[in-house]
Amino acid sequence: MNNQAAQNRALWDTHQAAAYTGFAPATLKLSRHTGTLAGVPAPQFLKIGRTVRYDPAVLDAWLSQFESKPNTAA
Repeated sequence: MNNQAAQNRALWDTHQAAAYTGFAPATLKLSRHTGTLAGVPAPQFLKIGRTVRYDPAVLDAWLSQFESKPNTAA
């Protein structure tokens, strides 16, 4: 695997995933137990030993389900 492919496949920890999605790390942690986040099923995560990792592609797909609005009146 070349360096670019390795970077594209990098997995994020809870803090990185939280920063990317705009949720607090504690909210992501809670969503792993409740199964919901923002009123929809929580994004899938990987459990590797005791560590939790998120795939950025999975987070992108999860975020894409939300509708983009130009303002709050739309």
